[in-house]
Amino acid sequence: MNKTFQTLLIFAVCLMLIPTFILLDKGISTLFEKSKKETLLSTNIKEVSILDNDTKDIAVMDIKDYLIWNVIAQMPATFEKEALKAQVVLSHTYIMNRYISEKENPTEALLGAIISTDDTLYPKSFTTDEAKEYYGDKYETALENVTDAVEEVANEICIYDNQPIVVAYHTISSGRTESSKDIWGEDVPYLVSVDSTSDEKAKDFSKTTTVSAKDFKENAEKTFSVTLSDNSEEWIEILSETENGTPLTLSLGGKEIPASELCTALNLPSQHFEVQIKDGNLTFQTKGIGHLVGMSQYGANSMAKSGKSFKEILDYYFPKTEILSLK
Repeated sequence: MNKTFQTLLIFAVCLMLIPTFILLDKGISTLFEKSKKETLLSTNIKEVSILDNDTKDIAVMDIKDYLIWNVIAQMPATFEKEALKAQVVLSHTYIMNRYISEKENPTEALLGAIISTDDTLYPKSFTTDEAKEYYGDKYETALENVTDAVEEVANEICIYDNQPIVVAYHTISSGRTESSKDIWGEDVPYLVSVDSTSDEKAKDFSKTTTVSAKDFKENAEKTFSVTLSDNSEEWIEILSETENGTPLTLSLGGKEIPASELCTALNLPSQHFEVQIKDGNLTFQTKGIGHLVGMSQYGANSMAKSGKSFKEILDYYFPKTEILSLK
């Protein structure tokens, strides 16, 4: 796994809560080249150190408390317990990666902490007040649901080849998840495309975004340094896409750009889109929410509703991985 991929922002938008982006850490591969499972078993962390990005103070939180406040921000606490447990395992796996990475190659800006409160770089965790504001009169139930899930799987992480996995999840897929090879150009054995048809039943599965041709032209020319003709039908051409139909590269006024950059500029909920140009408008029809790689949270909840365990959910979305119980 190369360092370019290891520094990609790959934790993405997580359900209708707080958008989360996580840096995939450096140094994990080299640290584990000679490691055995026994070494990993003994690398259990009890606390998480968090740098306040504003004050530069470092707070230390019990690992279980961290998992509770992280999961309650990352996945709706109304989800099925087995889905919540899958999310707990992923959160624990991520923080284990952070611990190992900082032990091997400390990040100077973190001042000795594992993560910071900068939620453009590290996963958003709610404070008590934030959780109460978000969940309102359902707060107590939400906290109880997540706490129960954490208590049941607090020592579990997900591994591949005796390493914590690269954690990737998103809100809703386009009906099928995407592979890391297609979306990020890195072939990770367990980040492959799998069916997630149940996502099509999600309330926010599809979204329509309409932009006037005038506004699109003005902003696209400025953002991408292109010159668009007066014929809007000539502006966008999809050059490549995944087997699932998710655009990868496109021509914008004759300039090739990654489809993800256009999605970011337009604030589209996912990269899986079709565009229609009619009556002076560009209409983007998107499917799914997030980067579409790894576990679909909605899909995980659907699996839990059908009786699948958190282990079965993780095994499905991350094939060939296993669950390791830390000491």
